[in-house]
Amino acid sequence: MRSRPLAALRLWLRSSLRARLWFWLGGLVLLTGSVTAALSYVLGLQEANELQDNQLRQIAALVDTGELRTRAPRPPVGSDGDGDARFVVQRVGEAGAGTIPVPTAYRPGMHTLREPGGNEWRVFVSDTSIGRIAVAQRMDLRDDAAGDSALRTLLPMLAMLPALVLLVEVVVRRALSPVRHLAAQVDARDDSDLRPLAMRDVPRELSPFVAAINRLLTRMAALIDRERRFVADAAHELRTPIAALSLQAENLGRAVDLPQQARERLDSLQQGLRRTRSVVEQLLSLARTQAPTRTSRTPLDPAHVLRHVIEDLMPLANKRGIDLGLDRADPATILADSALLTVLLRNAIDNALRYTPHGGRVDVRVVAEDADALVEVADNGPGIPPDQVARAFEPFERLDATGTGDGSGLGLAIMRNAADRLGGELQLLPNPGGGLLVRYRQAKA
Repeated sequence: MRSRPLAALRLWLRSSLRARLWFWLGGLVLLTGSVTAALSYVLGLQEANELQDNQLRQIAALVDTGELRTRAPRPPVGSDGDGDARFVVQRVGEAGAGTIPVPTAYRPGMHTLREPGGNEWRVFVSDTSIGRIAVAQRMDLRDDAAGDSALRTLLPMLAMLPALVLLVEVVVRRALSPVRHLAAQVDARDDSDLRPLAMRDVPRELSPFVAAINRLLTRMAALIDRERRFVADAAHELRTPIAALSLQAENLGRAVDLPQQARERLDSLQQGLRRTRSVVEQLLSLARTQAPTRTSRTPLDPAHVLRHVIEDLMPLANKRGIDLGLDRADPATILADSALLTVLLRNAIDNALRYTPHGGRVDVRVVAEDADALVEVADNGPGIPPDQVARAFEPFERLDATGTGDGSGLGLAIMRNAADRLGGELQLLPNPGGGLLVRYRQAKA
C-alpha cells in the first residue's frame, strides 16, 4: 500500500518539469525553514534563560547596594504581579515559611536546586554587604516564560513557510512562462507555416532547444517543398503526353470504318484518358493549394464566384441529367483569394456532380448568418458515413461503396487545403434529404 503513493509521486514528478521544480524548491524551503525555525527556537530559549539569569543577578545587586533590603524570610518578589516573574530572596542557610533549603555549601554563582519531593529552582548565590544571599526562581515558571518567548519568535517563521512554498509555485510558473509562450506560438500556426521560431527574448537555457526545433523545421520545409515540386513537375510533364494521346484517340475515333468492338475499346481508352487528365489537373491544383505563397485577399461575394463555377460545370450537369442550381444567394462579403475560393467551390460542386446518380439534384446556396457567411453544396448521392469523414480528406481516398463515382479522391483534400489557407472551416454533414452536405464557413469582412 505504501508503494502506490510513492509510485504516483514519481509519475507526477516525471511527467512535469514544473512539478519537479516546485517539489524540490518547496522541499528545500520547508527543510531550510524548519531547520532555521528549530535553531531560532533553541537560541530564543537560550536567550530567554540568560535574560532570566541576569534578572537574578540584578536583584542580588539591588540587595547589595541597599536598594532592596531583606530581613528573615522575605516573601516572593512580584507575588502580586505576573506569576512567571516571581522571585524568592533570602539569606543562605535561613529556614522557615517561604524559604527554600539553599545549602550553605553553595558557592557564589548560578545553581540548580531541587527540593526533596518539591519544585526545582534556579538559584543565584551572591556575597553582599549583608551576607551571602540567594535569589531563586522556580524552574517551571522560568521554562514556561522562556518557552513562550521563544515560541513568539518561532510562530511568525512557521506561518511564513506555507506562504514561501506558494511563492515558490508562483516563481516557478513565472519562470516557465517562456515555455508556454513558445507552445502557444507553435499551436497558433497552421500546417503550412514552417518558419523558424523567433529567437528573440528566448531564455538562454531554452535557446539550444529552440534552435534544434528551427533546424528541424527548416529540414521539414525543404523536404515538403521537394515533394511538392516533384508532384507539380510530374503533373506538368504528364499533361503534354496525355494531351497528345487524347488527340490521337480523337483522330482515330473519326474513322468511319472501325469495327464495333474496336469502337468500344476506343471509347474506353478515351474515357481513361479523360480521367487521367482530370487526375493530373487535380494534382496541379493540390500542389498549388499546398504552396506556402501568401494569399492576396480581397472583398468577394461568394454568390458571384458560385455563378461562374456553375456556368463552367453546367455542361457536366446536363450530360449527367442532374438538376444544378443556385437556390439561395444571401448578400455577404468575405475576404478571400479569388483563385483559392474558386478552386474550393469548383471541387465541391464537381464532386457532387460526379457522385450524384443520373437524374439527381445538386443544390447550391449562400446563407448569411450574424458574423459568418455559409456556402453549402447539397446532393442526393450516396453520402459519407460520419465515422469515415476524417478519412475522406486524405488524398486518393475514395469512399464510394457503389463504385459509381468517377472521382480521383483528390477533391476533398484540395478543398481542405484551400479552406485552411482561406481561414475558413470546411464540414461534411449528412444532407437532411439524403446524400452529402458540404458546408464552407468563413467570417464576414
